[in-house]
Amino acid sequence: MGKLDKDLLAERLGQAIKDEGEVESLPWTPSLTPTQQEMFDSSALYILAYGERGTGKTYILGGHKLVRHLWENFNALAVLIVGIKSQATMGGVWHKLKTEILPLWEDGIGMHVAGERQDAQKNLYIAVSNRFGGTSQVYLVSAPYGTYIKDRIKGFEPSYVFVDELTNLDTDDYFNAVVQQLGRRPGIDSPMQYTAACNPDGPSHWVYKRFFKTPLRDGKYNEDYFVRHLKIDDNKDNLPAGYYDRIMEAISDDPIEEARMVRGEWIDRPAGNAIYKPYFVEGVHSKAEYHPSTKFPIICGWDPGSVNNAMIFMQSIVMGGKPVWLVFDEIIHNEEHIPYTQLVVEVFRKMKYWNQKLDHEFKYIHISDNSAFNQYRAKTGSYDVRDIEEISREKLESFKEYNLEAIKLKAAPKFNGSVETRIRLLISKLQNEEFLLSNKCTYLKKMFFGLVSENTSGSFDPMKSFKPRRNQYVHSHDAMTYPILYYHAGPGAIQTTKSEIIEINA
Repeated sequence: MGKLDKDLLAERLGQAIKDEGEVESLPWTPSLTPTQQEMFDSSALYILAYGERGTGKTYILGGHKLVRHLWENFNALAVLIVGIKSQATMGGVWHKLKTEILPLWEDGIGMHVAGERQDAQKNLYIAVSNRFGGTSQVYLVSAPYGTYIKDRIKGFEPSYVFVDELTNLDTDDYFNAVVQQLGRRPGIDSPMQYTAACNPDGPSHWVYKRFFKTPLRDGKYNEDYFVRHLKIDDNKDNLPAGYYDRIMEAISDDPIEEARMVRGEWIDRPAGNAIYKPYFVEGVHSKAEYHPSTKFPIICGWDPGSVNNAMIFMQSIVMGGKPVWLVFDEIIHNEEHIPYTQLVVEVFRKMKYWNQKLDHEFKYIHISDNSAFNQYRAKTGSYDVRDIEEISREKLESFKEYNLEAIKLKAAPKFNGSVETRIRLLISKLQNEEFLLSNKCTYLKKMFFGLVSENTSGSFDPMKSFKPRRNQYVHSHDAMTYPILYYHAGPGAIQTTKSEIIEINA
């Protein structure tokens, strides 16, 4: 950029820009491993850090490298993209940025950091000072699936992007739509980079194709791409005591997960295997009989039908500063012709039971998928939702002394790929210890070991690994995961308050 251009830009933005070539070296730099330092200094346009949990990949790209970009550039705008907002704000990358990374830069170079704020679209952002005496900003943007990110990124012209947990995100829109917004911001001397971190998945995953296959041309790797495997052994000294051992124990009986999380291999999980077996650890996820908390509403997930019915009682609570899904009770009927008149009474009795046991009048929220709203049953001349809600109003009279409310069902979103999204969400919860199952829920415990994916016939189809084979466990699984999808991707998306207590917009 020439001097005249800089003068015009400075006049337009009301700030001074240093002459070209005048670059201040950092008076302080964070302590990094050799591989982290490589990523910190890389000028490649597209950077991916992959490896097991606890390797510092998010710490470097979504933390120190991001903040360095904010400091070294005039009017920089960084965008931090996650699938689920609460995972970032409650112990995740945004929380670490606020509480660990930015304070280090405040102490190290005197960077001024303004408090967290929220814009009109409810995006969180933080403003910081840069070396020119001006202001740079970092925004947190959440998009639970690919069709969302196109619209949510349109309003930004970022100069730096970091996407967390990239292999947990469903489509390559998280790359294609995002990189189209990069490169247009004025006043930026550093490369405008797309960076991301993830755990390894399989070579059929879009992330592998984008960062390992697409850059290869005639046996040469495109230098615009920079990919590194960060190993947990290099970062063990920075981990809490026992963290490494717990990871190793969790994957000890799963060769696929061991290959991914220990050796950093990209290997597909064969279809036909138990979907959740590698992730559901009884000693972690189902070790006691849990009761609901009186601080939160009870959410009932429904999968109603003519001969198969499942109702799961659960809560979204806060434990250890992060959101946790607690599943504490179940009603399961397989291959039984149970009329809705009987089913609704059974649900009311369960609601009454928990109110009396905890001596508390819970607020109950009922969620199904939208097929219960639009599936017409010729035999009854009605829809499942209409029948259930009408019957609940009729039966409520028998329970009026317990101050229960009539059942009003809400619809979880259903879209192309919604089954895979629900499975990925639950796997993520299990991996991050954000899921608890009461040992009273014996049927659901069997589901975690008995729900298998479709068999592969012919060429490998990665989608079949996330498509449950129809068996007795599908209905209980659907009833449990509809609320999780609803509160992470639907109209009732979970929000967090300043006190980090989850409020459910019911």
